[in-house]
Amino acid sequence: MKKLFTSAVLALILSISVGAQEKVYFDENWEKTTQDKMEFYRETENKGKLTLIKDFYKNGKLQMEGLASNATPGSEIYEGKVTWYSPEGKILSTGTFSNGKQIGPAQTFDEKGRPLEDLIYKADGTFKGKMYTYKDPELSSFYNSITIYENSDTFKTIAYDEDIKGIRYEITTDSKGKYETKYYGDKGKHIGTSNTDSSEDNLVVEYYYNPMRVSKIEKQKSDGTIKESVIYSKTGKILQEDKKSKKDGYKTTYDETGKKIGNLTYVYDKESNYYKPQDGEDYQFNYDFSGFTAIDVYKNGSVILNKYFDDNGKLSSEKVLKDDVVQEIKYYHPDGRLKGTLTYKDDMPYSGTLYEELNEQQYKDGILVLSKSFREDEKIKSEKKMNTKQTGYDSTVYDEKGAVVYTYSQPLEEAEGFTAQIVQYAKGKPGNKAVVKDGVLQSGKIKYKTESGLKEMERSGKWILLKVYNAEGKLIQDSKILAEAEPQDVYNVLSTTIQEEDLLYEF
Repeated sequence: MKKLFTSAVLALILSISVGAQEKVYFDENWEKTTQDKMEFYRETENKGKLTLIKDFYKNGKLQMEGLASNATPGSEIYEGKVTWYSPEGKILSTGTFSNGKQIGPAQTFDEKGRPLEDLIYKADGTFKGKMYTYKDPELSSFYNSITIYENSDTFKTIAYDEDIKGIRYEITTDSKGKYETKYYGDKGKHIGTSNTDSSEDNLVVEYYYNPMRVSKIEKQKSDGTIKESVIYSKTGKILQEDKKSKKDGYKTTYDETGKKIGNLTYVYDKESNYYKPQDGEDYQFNYDFSGFTAIDVYKNGSVILNKYFDDNGKLSSEKVLKDDVVQEIKYYHPDGRLKGTLTYKDDMPYSGTLYEELNEQQYKDGILVLSKSFREDEKIKSEKKMNTKQTGYDSTVYDEKGAVVYTYSQPLEEAEGFTAQIVQYAKGKPGNKAVVKDGVLQSGKIKYKTESGLKEMERSGKWILLKVYNAEGKLIQDSKILAEAEPQDVYNVLSTTIQEEDLLYEF
């Protein structure tokens, strides 16, 4: 009896020895490594003709388990259900396999345990089931959605706020790529439907999010032109109505209290199939309908006034027109104070200052007398002034710290290319000097930065000595090029043509 017991124990020990294997260690990229560098490790156990694979996090928490007919790392052939876990022990995903191919149920979950995918795969790789996304404003996800797949090519997506039967839209797509969109408003009331390739009028609805509300309802003709649109505030009040008939139309704008603040009439031009604004105020909303970007005022079919607003809804400028020709522009500070005025003559700037993004241009009697450009931080980048003799312009270029980098003078009459006498500065002191005519270096030496590094050019007789350095300061090109060569591609690294923009390149 004792002999039989000893034999049984020996057999059990041999069985365990055969069935168990050494641990295999992996780094963060699942490449094999040593124990001291591992982030994951694997244990395997024979289960008949299959092998049970268990992967673990470094701390010993289970990361994955499943059966495989081939357990070779990187070449696993899974069989049956395989499950992956988070470091906290929650199920991240499951899959069902046959000979390494995903067939059958598959699920994935987010960190809260909510399903992201619940699919069933077929042998041909197609699937059916559901996919989910969840509202999370902190991650810029402003609505929930569920996509229901009849198969891989035919599916319906429902985007909704809190109640899937409440306010929402549903997009159904078939195997040919055609889709139908159904729109629903407050309490799930059906608003309308839009179809691709439809010969009938279509409906398009836009929404506010968090909470979800209807922001715009637009009816379109089959040719894409707008037949009717209504813009709503977040409280459901009408902000603007735009309606067109076969002969005319109108656009009426209201404030948040419902008070009418503008009305524009249209006249239909049959030849051009265009509704021409005729009289009144055309209020143009920003992208989220929280304010206006512009107001155009029409009289007898012509614009007589353009009003423009900044990102905060403050009036930034007013442009006065007569017979569609600009007469005057007024610019305003955000607090409403007048910033400056520019008058026009013969549709050209005449007297005053033009403000355009990061540039200012001052005119006197139709002549540009001063221009400035600024960086995003409002520090000056360059300025150009007419000299006292009014025969040319004197310019100065500054670096980000306000130090002078270049000064150059140009003739009043613009040449075919950049023409100037240039002085280059280093550490506040004048250094290289150069004369450029029609973009060709005539004498002297100059250096300037490019997108890829630094260019250095020096005139030597009929030659230009060109050196090009990369961003690290390493010399990558040393050439000798005829100064009067054929017209060059200014973007070529070997180009010796100098443009004013080269001196203004951001340092």
